[in-house]
Amino acid sequence: MSEAAFFYGTLMSPEVRSRVLCGLYATQDSKKTKLATLRLRTAILKGHKRYALKERAYPGVIYTGNEEDQVIGVLCEGLYSEDVKRLDAFEGDEYKRCTVEVTPVKSDGQTTEAVVNTQVYIWIEGNDQLKSYDWEFDGFVKDRQEEWLQDRDELKDVDALDHMLATQQQQQAEKVTS
Repeated sequence: MSEAAFFYGTLMSPEVRSRVLCGLYATQDSKKTKLATLRLRTAILKGHKRYALKERAYPGVIYTGNEEDQVIGVLCEGLYSEDVKRLDAFEGDEYKRCTVEVTPVKSDGQTTEAVVNTQVYIWIEGNDQLKSYDWEFDGFVKDRQEEWLQDRDELKDVDALDHMLATQQQQQAEKVTS
C-alpha cells in the first residue's frame, strides 16, 4: 500500500527530495525510476502556519487551528514504507509525523473539492525556535540549497540507513555464496 506526505520545506525541492528518497548511492537510472513512481501536486494545508527557524535553513510548521492560516506545499503520493522510514530519519526528533487533510490545487490555481489524507511533519521543538516570519522556499533554493546538500550532518541519519542497508545486502550476498 502506498502512502502520501505533504512537503512544505526543503523536500519541495526536487534535488533534496531525490537525495532523501533515493539515497547516497543511487545511480541516475535508479533515481529516475524511483522518482517516476511519485505523484506530485501543489496542495494547501489549512489550520497550520509555516515559520523560518532560528539557526536553521529549513522551516517548521505548527498547528494553529485557525482556518485562515494555511501552508502551500507539495503533496507527494506513491510513497512506500521504506520511503517513510527515510523521511522519518531525515526529519529526526524535531518533528512529529501526523495525519492531516490537504486540499490539492488544480493547474488553473483553483482548489479541488476533495481533500486528501496525508502525513505531515509538525515542528515539536518549541515555539521559542520560531522566527516571526514565514520561511522562503525560493530563497533556500537560490542561496542555501547547494551548500546545504553538501552538509553531511543534515543528511547523516538518512545516510546511516543507506549504510545499514548496504551492509545487510552484503551480508545476505555472502550467505548465498557460502
